[in-house]
Amino acid sequence: MNRLTRATAGCAAAAVTLVGLSTSAFAATTTGPTAATSSTSPAGGAGQHGQSLTAIQQRAAAAISRRLASLSVAINDVTNSTAISSGDKTTLLATLNGDVTGLTALGVTIAADTTAQQALTDYKTIFTGFRVYALALPQVHFAAAADTITVTVLPKLTDAQSKLAALLAGVDSGKNTPAVQAAMADLATQITAITGATNGLSATVLAYTPAQYDANHALLSPSRASLAISRNDVHTARGDITTVTKALA
Repeated sequence: MNRLTRATAGCAAAAVTLVGLSTSAFAATTTGPTAATSSTSPAGGAGQHGQSLTAIQQRAAAAISRRLASLSVAINDVTNSTAISSGDKTTLLATLNGDVTGLTALGVTIAADTTAQQALTDYKTIFTGFRVYALALPQVHFAAAADTITVTVLPKLTDAQSKLAALLAGVDSGKNTPAVQAAMADLATQITAITGATNGLSATVLAYTPAQYDANHALLSPSRASLAISRNDVHTARGDITTVTKALA
């Protein structure tokens, strides 16, 4: 492995990708506003006038069953993830397992309801009290993406930056052209921007509650924007590294 290869080793892995998370856990979750609000009201018209107790209970059982299945997949993914930090795993598993416990208990409550009005009130809690698809599963997504950047990507970018700077200050000082200097300056700018945008991002998202989402359906939008910008900045930083590496070849 030559000095340039050593200087940039691992940078190819700095592309931000979601790792090891089953797509089925996020089947009802997208990055757009439609999915974020799709579970804000009882599905399938269970809230319509004239719904019988049995019909509401059946709809509730189906809705809870779907969420428990998705939560089971997510719990397995979080447990086995190599991207999510141990601290974020603890927080996520507490949230996901708490949802499992709460939804299971709610299912028992609805099955025991004796009036359609009470069953409907309890049924709505599936959506307003837990927000599995609108919040809990996206929290897994954000933690995996943010932790991949902070734990894996940024250290690789910083390491490449340091090694390239050492080469330019030493054996390759004669190749430190204005174009190379501009690329190195931009690399530093991108690393600073990525660090600022992702610092505390997962902690912020993981602290959100269903009640906060109920009050503001755009709750995740700022964090989603920060993550998208960081991904673009990572791409730009990798381009800067490629530019300098080619100049030193």
